[in-house]
Amino acid sequence: MTNEATYDETAEVEVIRGEPRVDPPDAPVLADGLGCHSGSEMEKAARLSGNSEMLDQFAKDYPKGPHDQPQSMCPAFGSLRVGLRMKRVATVLSGSACCVYGLTFVSHFYGARRSVGYVPFNSETLVTGKLYEDIRESVHEMADPERFDAIVVTNLCVPTASGVPLRLLPKEINGVRIVGIDVPGFGIPTHAEAKDVLAGAMLNYAREEIKAGPVRAPAGGKSDRPTVALLGEMFPADPMMIGAMLAPMGLAAGPVVPCREWRELYAALDCGVVAAIHPFYTAAIREFEAAGRPIVGSAPVGHDG
Repeated sequence: MTNEATYDETAEVEVIRGEPRVDPPDAPVLADGLGCHSGSEMEKAARLSGNSEMLDQFAKDYPKGPHDQPQSMCPAFGSLRVGLRMKRVATVLSGSACCVYGLTFVSHFYGARRSVGYVPFNSETLVTGKLYEDIRESVHEMADPERFDAIVVTNLCVPTASGVPLRLLPKEINGVRIVGIDVPGFGIPTHAEAKDVLAGAMLNYAREEIKAGPVRAPAGGKSDRPTVALLGEMFPADPMMIGAMLAPMGLAAGPVVPCREWRELYAALDCGVVAAIHPFYTAAIREFEAAGRPIVGSAPVGHDG
């Protein structure tokens, strides 16, 4: 493990800035003993560190159920999985080593074929702000436009609770987009909602790009019929079946969001209508509405179905 930024498509996890966590003897121990079971304390810390507005938005977008949080495995698995399946997108995690290990293990169990970037920290780098500087240096080192269209940096529980400000990262480095998100287990109920956090952040970025000027056309060109963007993950054959049902109506199936490559975000925002197949994509719907696209909801599920 070195201080050099690395990103091996076959490796499991790469330390891309700083050293593995080793607390110096005199450093204050932050969040010692806190984990997924200590959400209330983490949330208090996050609000004290200036993240109240973000947590209030999470509470509005993703109402909690009757259980404590998280309600599933670590929610960040959802956003991690979305990023790892996108072409030319690098993924970097900032969080406790045990959390990064678990998330990396599960992502590779589910077939991820690329490494997960990791920016480690200790109590000293966390409380002095050095962790943010390490993250910033890491994305600068990784921002190679020959390899990546975007780099997604994700704060897990402890960096979010400590107020590590990913919003201050540059929006673009050497033509590579930088997308910073917070996915704390004490703010996101399940990994399904975490997919929306990243999908919404990417749609927001792409929408701002479109407003700023011409963008790259999607691979395969544009349909001569109005398209229906499909919001929510589905099996590979589903868009084809949906497309066959749309054809008699003079419509075509558009991209599936979460997308598999950056240019599909532009095509999704260029749709005629959005079909909200899954119920969790509140932030993504907000971006489509901001782009002036009508939303058609799916059939009710559960008891109401």
